[in-house]
Amino acid sequence: MTEDGGRQTIVVTGGGSGIGHAIVRRALAGGYAVSAWDASEGRLAGMNRPDLSFRQLDVRDRPAMDDAVSGIEESGGTIVGLAACAAVYKPVPFLDLDDESWDRHLDINLKGTLLASQAVLPGMRRRGKGAIVMFSSSIARNGAAGGAHYAATKGGILGLARAMALETARDGIRVNAISPGVTDTPQPRGHRSQADLDAAAAANPMGRIGEPEDMAEAALFLMEDDSSFVTGQDIRINGGRLMI
Repeated sequence: MTEDGGRQTIVVTGGGSGIGHAIVRRALAGGYAVSAWDASEGRLAGMNRPDLSFRQLDVRDRPAMDDAVSGIEESGGTIVGLAACAAVYKPVPFLDLDDESWDRHLDINLKGTLLASQAVLPGMRRRGKGAIVMFSSSIARNGAAGGAHYAATKGGILGLARAMALETARDGIRVNAISPGVTDTPQPRGHRSQADLDAAAAANPMGRIGEPEDMAEAALFLMEDDSSFVTGQDIRINGGRLMI
């Protein structure tokens, strides 16, 4: 854990499940305080620890996130990292995509990442230090049948991360992206069968699909000083399934 004053706090959007929850647990194990933001507690329910706080909010709600940041700072916390994990994915055939589905995916996956980043950025700039990790996806490069809206949001994350990295580098802030391959979280299990996931594992050079902990380890690396010269990068964690 880096020491530069205040209670070192990592904010995790989508911290109630999947990769976000794994990052919450990994950050706590690393000695950080964690502020988890999500629409519901999910797997955080029952985790009663003084170094963990939960804020029920929607990442489309800019004032709610600004208020959450103010609460952290007023209670003596110093936000040193953001892991922007909150996302949705409901496959829809291309010609069946309607405005509601398109806007919901764009607003949560892409705009939500932007708004969370904007919420934490002023404090990081004042301190001259901080790290933001955004989550893209292998689908941003491969595409997916029924996933045009999701692929568009995750491709947008890559552009957003690179632009923010350039704009904040001289402020001592680093911005990177992680692009997971198929990972064993509620998201793929919501629309893929066990047989499909088994086939994805068999097709992978490492013989398995990803685990949330694989992504959590990379996220913590990108938020700590060991990666102090890494910014604007896309870390592809897919077991060798995609090598471009």
